[in-house]
Amino acid sequence: MSRGDLQLGERRFAIIGAGGLGGPIAYALAAAGAGELIVCDPDRVELSNLQRQVQFTTADIGQSKVDALASELRRRGYPDERIRVIHQRFDAETARPLLAEVDVIIDGSDNFATKFAVNDAATAARKLAVIAGVHRYGGQIATVVPGRGGCYRCLFEAPPDDDARSCANAGVLGASVAVIAGYAARAAIAIHEGQSSQLMVVDDIRVNEPRTITYDARPDCSACTAKEAA
Repeated sequence: MSRGDLQLGERRFAIIGAGGLGGPIAYALAAAGAGELIVCDPDRVELSNLQRQVQFTTADIGQSKVDALASELRRRGYPDERIRVIHQRFDAETARPLLAEVDVIIDGSDNFATKFAVNDAATAARKLAVIAGVHRYGGQIATVVPGRGGCYRCLFEAPPDDDARSCANAGVLGASVAVIAGYAARAAIAIHEGQSSQLMVVDDIRVNEPRTITYDARPDCSACTAKEAA
């Protein structure tokens, strides 16, 4: 795809999560000339965030993450009128009006429930989506193109029963967050309706190169079935 085909300045992006992944993703999209950025996150900055959430400093502790990130984007020159923040968790209530406004939705949250909520809403609305996750020394980036392969739920079916594999409990190398965020931003910039859904797997940034696979929809996937019935 050529540079002109991207038309990034006309694209509107929603970023779910303003933390370790969401911050660098927002930086990359803003620097690339995104038409609009909408960032959704209900949390506030904590001291424990700083080792992996490079957009924040100690001066931001206690502030809303989306407000602190928006301020940093403005300081870097991204136009104020192209930034909008949502001080809420992404859920079914948030999804419908948000998806109606954007072209691509990117999940950079740190919990599985939100990732599946993003996938299901984007699949039903036939919106392009990038769903990124990081775990210890690696991570995964799913590019979901409705109608051209499977969705996130086709791969993983349902969230795990516990949060033992979450970032907070399993731990994560700060450099891994930056690497996965970079791949996710690149995927969001390059995604287009003619490509197939795919999954990039980074097993370990210290020793392995990423692997990329394409995958088909599962016939019994509840998200894809709901899309087709809508």
